[in-house]
Amino acid sequence: MSTDALRIRDGIVERLRALPGLPVMTLRTQPVPQLQEDELPGLLVVIMGETLSPDGDANAGPPRFEADIMIGISLVEGYDTPERIDGDIDEMITLIETALLTDPTFVRGVDPSKPEDDPERYPLFEAVTRLQRRRLFPQDGETYLGELRVEITFTKRVSFEPVIPDVLEHVVITARPAGAGPGTPGIGLSIDIPTT
Repeated sequence: MSTDALRIRDGIVERLRALPGLPVMTLRTQPVPQLQEDELPGLLVVIMGETLSPDGDANAGPPRFEADIMIGISLVEGYDTPERIDGDIDEMITLIETALLTDPTFVRGVDPSKPEDDPERYPLFEAVTRLQRRRLFPQDGETYLGELRVEITFTKRVSFEPVIPDVLEHVVITARPAGAGPGTPGIGLSIDIPTT
């Protein structure tokens, strides 16, 4: 996955670690190994995927894309009544969404781990384009578990500029006046380009 996706995921994790009122015993950025009962409630923040679509004409200039980066936030709780788990996970996800989407440093796309003068500090993303919630209630033997997944799609532009190792030092132009015969000598000009 791209550095942009990792930066967005890590920006979410950093903000959630400091979120008061979030009773999470385990916070992970990788889906394995499986959560155990002593790790509940558990929170998982993962990169679910990226889709890069052309930004403008696909065959004009260097490759430029609009990247849709999907980050999944999964909250798992268990060992209580179904009604209690359902209410708890809904309340906690609302807390997480509100904390992220009302945080001006996150919505503006600032990476707080970078210094103010670092160009990678801005922006983490250009827009939040989709948010989807899914509720899952897997049964593990006699244990009742509830999971609420939120998938957030972030849009960011990505470009791949060509790597040109040669330095342009001078240009030579040769021209012949319009309508001149084959024996007419060409006019030449050489331009030296200063290197910095």
